[in-house]
Amino acid sequence: MPTVTFNKKELFKLIGKKLSDEEIKEIVNRLKCNIEEIGKDEIKLELTADRCDMFIMEGFARCLREFIGFDSKEIKVYNSNFVIKREEVPVRPFIACAIVRDVKLDEEMIKYLMNVQELLHETIGRKRRKAAIGLHDFDKIEGKIEYRGASRNEKFTPLGEKEEMSLLDVLVKTEKGRKYGELIINANKWPVFADERGIFSFPPILNSERTKITENTKNMFIDVTGTDENTVKHVMNILVLLFGERGYRIEGVRIKGKREIFTPTWIEKPIEIEKGEIEKILGESFSDSEIERLLRKMGYKVFVGKKSIIAIAPPYRFDIFSEADVIEDIAIAYGYGNFTPELPNVFTKGEVLEIEKICNDVRELLVGFGFQEIVRPILTNEEIQFKKMLIKGNAIKLKNPVSELYTQTRTWLLPSLMDFLSKNTNEPYPQRIFEIGDVVMPDENSETRAKEIRKVAAAIASSGSFFAEMKKIAIEIAKKLGKKLEFKNDSHPSFIEGRFARMYSDEEEVGFFGEINPLVLENFKVYTPVAALEMKILEFNP
Repeated sequence: MPTVTFNKKELFKLIGKKLSDEEIKEIVNRLKCNIEEIGKDEIKLELTADRCDMFIMEGFARCLREFIGFDSKEIKVYNSNFVIKREEVPVRPFIACAIVRDVKLDEEMIKYLMNVQELLHETIGRKRRKAAIGLHDFDKIEGKIEYRGASRNEKFTPLGEKEEMSLLDVLVKTEKGRKYGELIINANKWPVFADERGIFSFPPILNSERTKITENTKNMFIDVTGTDENTVKHVMNILVLLFGERGYRIEGVRIKGKREIFTPTWIEKPIEIEKGEIEKILGESFSDSEIERLLRKMGYKVFVGKKSIIAIAPPYRFDIFSEADVIEDIAIAYGYGNFTPELPNVFTKGEVLEIEKICNDVRELLVGFGFQEIVRPILTNEEIQFKKMLIKGNAIKLKNPVSELYTQTRTWLLPSLMDFLSKNTNEPYPQRIFEIGDVVMPDENSETRAKEIRKVAAAIASSGSFFAEMKKIAIEIAKKLGKKLEFKNDSHPSFIEGRFARMYSDEEEVGFFGEINPLVLENFKVYTPVAALEMKILEFNP
């Protein structure tokens, strides 16, 4: 969850009213955000990842203004009739552009725009991988603009430099190039925006010195490029919100390529909801006028019919997908504390599932062997799950991950144990840890195209060899599971050659154990030998 700091004086100016600290706290808490600190001049907030429109001060101000019942100005995107030619650039295939006219910039505003740019890069843009922004002085761009692939030897003067550099030199010699060059380095052609004078933008790395924005800039050209079309649209709409709230004129452009598009895609989203569905889900009856008032507090336009309501979500609310999201906003506007709690009228009796009884037996066994239990998230990332373990693998990936730390489901437990050990290198050894948890494997034959497997994994980090002890522990776990094990020596990239074995029960592979490869230990910065095992307990949705 990102943390942002806003200037209170500027915030109240955008809202059109000064709010007390208590009023701000109440509204922010209602909106699922946290206030970390309120000072005399600034407010520091921790925001939810789903409300990206509040990452910027203009979006946060608009949200507060509508929540207290003030009307917001309608933001329009006009047609500039400006055309941008687009070639196919596979490494960053999606683009969105806009022109912003009559801007008023000073040193503080430029600094603020740079901060917003980097915030969006790090969060929605996933460190520029999914989307990156370029801000340019439009009046310094000459003639027609094209987006194309360029060779690494083409030159331009990057931002902050005095002399021309080749694109390859930009990647090698500049700070941004070294940091983000990996995003495009393997492509045959690198993405650039160029006018009649040459390249003026090298996304996602650097803009040009020639078109940098200054206090004298009156008109701006914005480009957003990326690898995900929805993310590119989302980032552009956040920028439209920013400049629109400031009262600047925003003009869209036509982008001509294999297909012609108009950007920004500033389109409202209508969602129809049956009135009875609201009461069914929330358990509260609302009049038509009350529903309209609550939805307007959350920034919607509302049309009330006899049996249903049409809620029109603004273009910058990319977190609104269905009627459930709209009903949640009604609940937020009404206030969860205002609902009357009711006890369920169904009697239920809880009982421990059989699988949990089995897991508890295994848990007690490992505790008896001197192991300490840890609990790690079922979500992980490719770096920990595969790359650091020196293997390639296939996992179920999240379409819109909140963080780069959690981009896919885990397929085995051992990387989570290694990651835990890497964070506890200052603790005394030996360290004996285990986890009992679920992994998720892709399965095309399943209805959900996935299957869950309950597994147990254990690791010993200590000087010496624990290969034989791991085998002994595996046998004892198998007894608890009612299984008889057979062992076969094998090899695995994550383990030392000759110190790895697979476990079978009734000719089915159920696990493995061995001593971790020193290269894996180096990847995790664990400088003590580690022995580990992993074993299947039960498979769901086979």
